[in-house]
Amino acid sequence: MNLQQLEHFLVLVEMQSFGRAAAKLHLTQSALSRSIRSLEEGLGGRLLERDKGKTLTALGELAIARARRIRVELAELRRSASLLADYAGGTLKLGLGPTPTAILSVPLLREMMQRYPAIKLLLSGGTSEMQVQELRDGVVDALVVHRNHIPADADLHLTFFPRTPLGFVLRAGHPQAQARSLDYDTLRRYPVAASGRAMSAEVMHQLNAYFGPHAHFLDAVQYQSNDMHALVELVRTSDAVFFGVLQVAQPLIDSGELLRLPLEPDLALSSQFVFVTMEGKTLPPALLRVREICAQQMGGAALAGASGDAWMAPADTDTDGVMRAG
Repeated sequence: MNLQQLEHFLVLVEMQSFGRAAAKLHLTQSALSRSIRSLEEGLGGRLLERDKGKTLTALGELAIARARRIRVELAELRRSASLLADYAGGTLKLGLGPTPTAILSVPLLREMMQRYPAIKLLLSGGTSEMQVQELRDGVVDALVVHRNHIPADADLHLTFFPRTPLGFVLRAGHPQAQARSLDYDTLRRYPVAASGRAMSAEVMHQLNAYFGPHAHFLDAVQYQSNDMHALVELVRTSDAVFFGVLQVAQPLIDSGELLRLPLEPDLALSSQFVFVTMEGKTLPPALLRVREICAQQMGGAALAGASGDAWMAPADTDTDGVMRAG
């Protein structure tokens, strides 16, 4: 059994035809058949039920899962080798959720351009399900997403970032700009803009409890978008109220164009985001640096005092904030 035979098996399963697989591999069908038989002999059992449309046997199902993992690890080994030589070059691919996109994109691109110009950095979005699959398939090297969007699977390795506070933000000239409290009836006078994927069930329960037994916060949300900058711009130019990760609006809060609405009693809500890689994967130096930059930015250093939690690892994590899903 060797890596070439595993690759032949993978392509055969993907193409669902000896003829198409042989053509893709630039082999004759007989050579491909011999390779598959040799693999079966090495593993001690059939991988395919040839009399049933080439469906996988139980051993075949196990072998295909392991072979895909080996393919990803081999590709990662090659990529890591190209990145080990003092960040000499190569490509890093990072999947980002909507809020991490808004917070991380510019700082990450600027840092990599200034300090590691030989490395190509590709950022991508998508649904959490799609992004996890891309991570498993080796399409991306890592993810930065909300912790609630990651399944508790043993093959995923999670590094938790510091919790980042949530809150209400409005323009400096808003009618409620001087308010010290916000009741539900007052909130309903203004359109609320929020990211639909940033609001966990836990946060919704806390908001409903804060505003009263008859409140349902989602009813107040009139505008939702995964483009967080668009939501912040809407709030800057209207009487809409933003609810979400304060870090997204921080540049305009610092400039005085937007204000964080301080609530009395305080509504101490926060979100937590994670850096996700495949379990057992050795991260190249450039990816470790990217993780450091993400941690610095996602921690909301300018807002550390706002929530009282500069770093809060979940109770079931190690002391360094690293956790294995599952």
